Amino acid sequence: MKGIGLATSPSWYCSKVSGCNVNGLLAFGGRNSIIFLDATAEPPVFLGWICQFRNRINSLAWNVNIERLGCSGDEDGKVHVWDAETQTVIAEKQNIHKNKVTVVDWLCSDVVVAADDRGHIFTWRFSHDDVQYFHPEPQAVTCMSCSPHTSTNIAIGYKSGLLLVFDLSKKGKVLHKLRGHDEEIQSLVWCPNLTDDINKPGDDCVNERDLSRGSLASGSRDRTIRLWCLAKERSLSTLRLPTSNSSRSHGDDQSARSRTYLTLLWPKNMPNELISSSHGGEMLQWSLGKSGKGKYQVFRAGVSSSTHSRTIFNIVQVSSDTLCSFSMDRQIILWDFPALCSKSTIPTVGGVVTALAVSSQTGRLAIGCGDALLRTWNLGSSGSFYDVQSFWQGVKAKVTAVAWHPVKEGWLAYATEEGRVGIYDVLSTKGPMLSSSYHRGTIYSLVWGKPCSVDGSHDAGPWFFTLFSCGDGVIFQHNPSRLQDEAEDINTLIRTTNNLKLKLPMRTEIAWKPNFSIAAIGNDDGSIELFAATSLRLVCTLHAHCKIINCLRWHPEFTQASSGASRCSCWLASGSNESDVLVYDLTAVLDKKSNIDSGTPSEEARSPRLITECSQLLSGHKNRITSLAWSSHVDGLLASVSYDGTAQVWNALTAAPIANFRGHQNRVLCVEWSQSDADLVYSGGEDYTVQSWRVTEQEFRTPPEQKSKSKGKHKGSKRHHQPTETEAVKASTEDSEKLPAGQQEMNNVGQLLEEKRQQLLLDAGKVTAEKVTAREVNVVSATEAFVGTGGSFGQQVSEVASSAEDILPEDLHLTVSVSAPQAAVESEKISRHASLAGKPKKKKVKSLLPVCSGHDNRGKHFAYQDCILLSDLFYGSETVKTEAAERSSHLGLFTDRRGVFDLLKTEGLHHQKMGNIDYQLLLEIWKGNIGGTLKTASEKNCLSDYLVAVASISSQDPACWRPVCHQFAKQLAAEENHQRAVLYLLACNDVYAALDLLLEHGMYREAVALGKCRLSSRDPVLVKIYLAWVCQLSKDGNYELAAKCLLAIRKPADAASLLAKRADAYCLKVAAHVCTRAADDGRARAHVLRYVQHCRLAGNLQEVVDTLGVHRQLKGYELACTVQQLLVTQLLHLTALPPDTAVARMEKLQYLPEFPVATGNATPPGSETDLTQPWRTLLLQEQPFLSFIAHMWDLHLPVTMATVAVAELYDDLRGNQQASGSQTNDETLIVFLSNEIAMCVLSLLLSDAGAAAVHLSNCLGTSGIVGRPDLLRSVCNLIFPYGNVLILLLPRVTGVIRHTSLTLQALGHTSVQF
Repeated sequence: MKGIGLATSPSWYCSKVSGCNVNGLLAFGGRNSIIFLDATAEPPVFLGWICQFRNRINSLAWNVNIERLGCSGDEDGKVHVWDAETQTVIAEKQNIHKNKVTVVDWLCSDVVVAADDRGHIFTWRFSHDDVQYFHPEPQAVTCMSCSPHTSTNIAIGYKSGLLLVFDLSKKGKVLHKLRGHDEEIQSLVWCPNLTDDINKPGDDCVNERDLSRGSLASGSRDRTIRLWCLAKERSLSTLRLPTSNSSRSHGDDQSARSRTYLTLLWPKNMPNELISSSHGGEMLQWSLGKSGKGKYQVFRAGVSSSTHSRTIFNIVQVSSDTLCSFSMDRQIILWDFPALCSKSTIPTVGGVVTALAVSSQTGRLAIGCGDALLRTWNLGSSGSFYDVQSFWQGVKAKVTAVAWHPVKEGWLAYATEEGRVGIYDVLSTKGPMLSSSYHRGTIYSLVWGKPCSVDGSHDAGPWFFTLFSCGDGVIFQHNPSRLQDEAEDINTLIRTTNNLKLKLPMRTEIAWKPNFSIAAIGNDDGSIELFAATSLRLVCTLHAHCKIINCLRWHPEFTQASSGASRCSCWLASGSNESDVLVYDLTAVLDKKSNIDSGTPSEEARSPRLITECSQLLSGHKNRITSLAWSSHVDGLLASVSYDGTAQVWNALTAAPIANFRGHQNRVLCVEWSQSDADLVYSGGEDYTVQSWRVTEQEFRTPPEQKSKSKGKHKGSKRHHQPTETEAVKASTEDSEKLPAGQQEMNNVGQLLEEKRQQLLLDAGKVTAEKVTAREVNVVSATEAFVGTGGSFGQQVSEVASSAEDILPEDLHLTVSVSAPQAAVESEKISRHASLAGKPKKKKVKSLLPVCSGHDNRGKHFAYQDCILLSDLFYGSETVKTEAAERSSHLGLFTDRRGVFDLLKTEGLHHQKMGNIDYQLLLEIWKGNIGGTLKTASEKNCLSDYLVAVASISSQDPACWRPVCHQFAKQLAAEENHQRAVLYLLACNDVYAALDLLLEHGMYREAVALGKCRLSSRDPVLVKIYLAWVCQLSKDGNYELAAKCLLAIRKPADAASLLAKRADAYCLKVAAHVCTRAADDGRARAHVLRYVQHCRLAGNLQEVVDTLGVHRQLKGYELACTVQQLLVTQLLHLTALPPDTAVARMEKLQYLPEFPVATGNATPPGSETDLTQPWRTLLLQEQPFLSFIAHMWDLHLPVTMATVAVAELYDDLRGNQQASGSQTNDETLIVFLSNEIAMCVLSLLLSDAGAAAVHLSNCLGTSGIVGRPDLLRSVCNLIFPYGNVLILLLPRVTGVIRHTSLTLQALGHTSVQF
């Protein structure tokens, strides 16, 4: 961006969007960039920009300690830290704010403070990525300033007029809350020279001089400036803006207040002076020690610069004697501070730069922008480098085109987006002259030319030139001397002069030759038409482009490098939505100017020529061409700009690229050469800049390679600029971005060429004069000859041309004149298209009448023969008519109805031979043979939707529609298009057939849905569908879905059985729940028992108890669970059980206390000791293990000791106990032992000592305990603490327990806790 002419305008209504570092480097935020301006240079120079942002910059600030660092905040809530030397972003925080950042500042060297429009305040230490958050007030922050004296103090102004000063080091503690303003605070500045005492509230030892000026100043929309003393926490004084006499300030007070923006600057080392903005762009210097009329002075205009005319948003200090201000008038002004006058004005641009034009008379550069301003830049001014005038009267819209009058000095024509045309005299102070005629849409081309009329006459007055405007597809001719008259549509003149009856193409561009003898008009179909002045007689048509023409430029008649007329004076350059620039040498056409201008031209001169080949093809851009400009200094030097964001300079004489400028950051829309400097070029684009650059200083020669982009919009992306209305009108509906050139193998190119030739020659139905241009045929044929034969290119041209003439119709016949370099370029273009050969292409529609089309495209010789046949057929004798009728079957379109029928029959047979049965049937329907067509389609299984639709409206057999639908459904089913087959069966109301079709092909879901919708809920077919689905699901192992189907048909038992097949714990629980809900207690009991067994093996004892709470008939297993928990606890204590087993990690029962562990070597009652026992005696609270279990049941379980109840519990456990030999692991062994011990205790409670002994023997005889002496000894320690004596003692002990429990229950007492 170095050497930029005009930069983008600073953002409006931002309190701190500009700043200056200690080196005098100005930075300001624009549309989505930060621009750097060296304000110390003379004239000031733009040094560069940072354009990595996607949204508008709202605030920026320089780092006081590190002069090259700065920070900024944008609309999207992001905060950035950037380096001015490298012009790059070095740190970015994306998620600090979710709202718009309104202001940023530096707290210290690496801490940034940012505030948003919701009142959130963040501090970000970017070196450590540390963020802190404060929210003192829930309202929008409008301005902020960090104290230069106390690093942690910060002042914040709010939209309501509230002013806060708080200390960030004390977690955002509010030090001062100041009220006085009625509306939003727009600026805050600290006094540059401030004693420490000022910040101490309540301190009486404050210097009176410091108090007079205050320590903080604030400016508000209420048009007042308040000076605050923080020590006293009050306003010391209030300064009110003076009343302005400017016409811009007239009107009601509310309107004037809404336009007011009061920004402040407290100059360094000048505590008694304050700078502020005022009404209408005025800037004031306040003397804080004075009062009355002398308390302020107004800055005035300098000798070669002006003042602002609109609101000022920012004022910054560049140096001790220079200030800088930024305004709504899009000007940056540097001020001489001591003299209080402006010394330099720098204009900026506030919109897309759409048009540039250089005056050959005054050297001024006209600039059309999207900010509704028309600018002229006096490039030859000696007083100021930035001598720019702005014109706004009569514009009122985006300026899209500009044109200088070729003779009248200072006359500048402009056109707008709204379709208006006006003329400014930039050398006077008068307003514009506006045309009374306007276009319906955007005007995208504006030129001066000779007045045109049917007879070639024109006014003899001083207005020798008229103005031509091109927009919305038409070109108007405006007479400058009578702009109030209606403009003339030149299409009317073209039709009359050239006797045209056909529809004219949409006009997109117009360019007059510098000598005004020829007008070139570009069209939306890619053609360029040359018309002779002044009758607009068509001279020549150029059809080398395939897409809409965007720009046309004639080479100058004379250049500084040529002694006489330039050798390129008859050259025309064109750009389109394609990425290539084409240059035409029209010398042969324009040399016959005498014949064109004479009153009686020869017939040869009168007939227009058709040219389809360009003289030079300039390839390099990667996107559409938007503007062209020839150099007036050097012959053949052409500049072009493109949507690829670059400007390219070409040597059109050799088609060689010279330089490529890449300074723009978006699409480039216009370009112009300097009239005084042969090396200087101006360009403008969508980045809101006009850039001036030198050709010899460019590093690159060609545009950069770009990745292929998909067509269409990028949703949610803000980086891609939306096209303006001007570009949208001028651009075609398709975005013709060309892919990067890639070198392909020659055989691939040859294959592509062969395919294209076959398409042109064999598929004649696809070849029409509108779709295939002669340029394509010539290039393809010639290049194929060069590639395929490998011989000399020149030797093959004539042969290819002759073959082309034999097969092409007359309107496509051209003279092939292609040079070898041109063919090489065309070959490269085709090789780029060859890279797309592997990608899927959109299928082309075949011709319905290929035979007829083939005959019509055989060539002009055959066309002549057809004309002879038709004349013989219509006007010959009967014999001649008979002979002609036999040979005119392909001419049915041009004969009678019988001939058309014969032609359609021939076409149908051709389609049948080629396998296009659908086309044959369609032609039969055209003939009215609906019944026969349907019969044929049914027999050949080639029915289609439209045939069935036709059957419903057939007047021959109204009842044929239902069988046709059935037949078509069978056909669709055979083609595995079952959904559509069902649709047609339903159309016949045959629901059962549709259901059978779905079931036959395994579409059970669809069958259920359809059956539920169309059948009664009691229809047995629904049950059939569900059972078929269940059968298939069972085979697939999807038992859960099968169970849902069975539940749908009210078969819960079968559903539970299927769920139980999983053998999964939760499936068993669900199966039990299903059976329980269905009142099937038997199956529910079986599933619950299996579920309980799974839970016990996994150690989930609490889950067992919770489940048994619902199934009371299995309460005996709750007793077994308590025994299992007690047994596992004791075995783990005795280290007889591994701690890693599932039962060892069991979930304990919540209602049981912590069990004691067995201890002791106690003596049994009565000293009956078994001296032969090999183990030590272990007791639980002085009780045997089995006795302790009975006590535990009695105390903690709601189990009655009645004989009947105990017997039921015993039967529950005994009926489902496993055999003693089925224990294969510790889990099953523990469950088995728990059950046996529980049944043993229940037997003892029933006074059945024999049964108890059997259960005890089962414990010791199980296969799982044999061979494990440690486990066997531990079990014996527990169940036989006294050896054999236990058998005698147990009946007596358990009898006492049972008797005691029954007695207490009868008396209503609870048992005693152990």
